[in-house]
Amino acid sequence: MIAALKFVHIGGLALWCSGLLLLPLLLSRADNPVRSGEAARMRVFAHFAYNFCISPAAVVATVAGGGLLFARWVFEPWMFVKLAQVGALVVLHTYLGHCVARLGEEGYARPVVPPPWLILAGMAVMGGILFTVLAKPHLDAAIMPDWLRQPLNRQLLLPPAPSR
Repeated sequence: MIAALKFVHIGGLALWCSGLLLLPLLLSRADNPVRSGEAARMRVFAHFAYNFCISPAAVVATVAGGGLLFARWVFEPWMFVKLAQVGALVVLHTYLGHCVARLGEEGYARPVVPPPWLILAGMAVMGGILFTVLAKPHLDAAIMPDWLRQPLNRQLLLPPAPSR
């Protein structure tokens, strides 16, 4: 079971991360056409890649990763660092989706952040995640704030759900 979850998780991550590195290249080519019609093909390809390949791979990777988290019962401080880094990857994914949507709506829309910077940011976050997972650095739980380490016995901001 764990081996299958790891296989699915790593496969989803490989597709997701490679797609996040490919999209900035597509965005840089879509507003600088070399031949007529190339920009339109790039826009369609970027839209298809984001919606039908990269986003589903992100969902598969996060669901399988969550399954691994609970199957292995890994609630160590380094795992929370990894989850924060995955959050940064999700922010990059969302920004690239915004750029793809703008490209489809406005035509030649250059991203606010230059594509080489997006690739470097993606590689930095992916490298950080890889380092955290492989090194599993020993982090003392004392570095976490008190409100994360102990229950505060406070009421939730939402009203309680009715039981019936």
